[in-house]
Order: sequence, then structure tokens, then C-alpha cells
Amino acid sequence: MAHNDNHHGGDGGDGREPAGLTRNETLVWETLVEAGGPLKAYEILDKLKDKGVRAPMTVYRALEGLEQKGFIHKLEGINAFVTCTHEGPHEVQVFLVCEGCASANEVELDVIEANLRPLLRRSSFQMKTARLEARGLCRNCQSPAAA
Repeated sequence: MAHNDNHHGGDGGDGREPAGLTRNETLVWETLVEAGGPLKAYEILDKLKDKGVRAPMTVYRALEGLEQKGFIHKLEGINAFVTCTHEGPHEVQVFLVCEGCASANEVELDVIEANLRPLLRRSSFQMKTARLEARGLCRNCQSPAAA
């Protein structure tokens, strides 16, 4: 995944709109921020219909642009998108995805990246990105006995 040098340049990681977005990217970004959790492309489209967005390709192009700029991530396991919560580019992305409430939290695990680098060097492999999605139940969705 290509990240530019201005990753989160305009939003400070606090949910304010990033600088340099197209109109459609801005609409999709705002929809994801308001949702506060993962949304599928068609869910985004449904939320944007009242703003004149009718074509799925419009949403897909905006999602692609936001992902290329490093402002969102695609969660492959649930085919949904979330806003990035970290400052600066990061090749290794780790998400805790709750199967109960569908929340997804991005976490930093420097130990994974630190252990991955030597393996990549030994394998002569040039990594673009690595995404780990740990699926389970968040604290709120666990039964009292399991917590």
C-alpha cells in the first residue's frame, strides 16, 4: 500500500477531515468517521444517497483514493473499511475485530513489526503491507464467565 509523506497531515489522527481530499473522498471519509466503526461499501453508498451519490463506482473510487493516501484501511475478513487511527505511515496493521458488535480497533504492536523485519530480510522479500485481523469478542460482548 502506498502511503504519502502527508499521512494524516490534515487530521491529526483525531477524526477531523484530512487535507487534500476530493469531494467524494470527503463524503466517504465523513461517513466512516460518523459511523465510528467498519462499514461495507454498499452501507456507505446507502448513507450517501441523500447527498446525491448513487453509483457504487463513485464510492469504490473514493475508498481506493482514501486507502492509497493512508487515511483508511480495508478489513479483508469482513470486507469493510475503517478510518486509520495512527499517525504516519505504517506497513504493519493490526486490528481487533469483534464478532459480537462488529467493532474494529486498530492497535500498535511494535513487537510484530520488529520480529517480521528479520524474516523479510532472510527471505529477500520486499513487503508492501501486512494486515493482521484478530477476530473474537470484545470486553463488552464477552459473557461474564468468560471475562
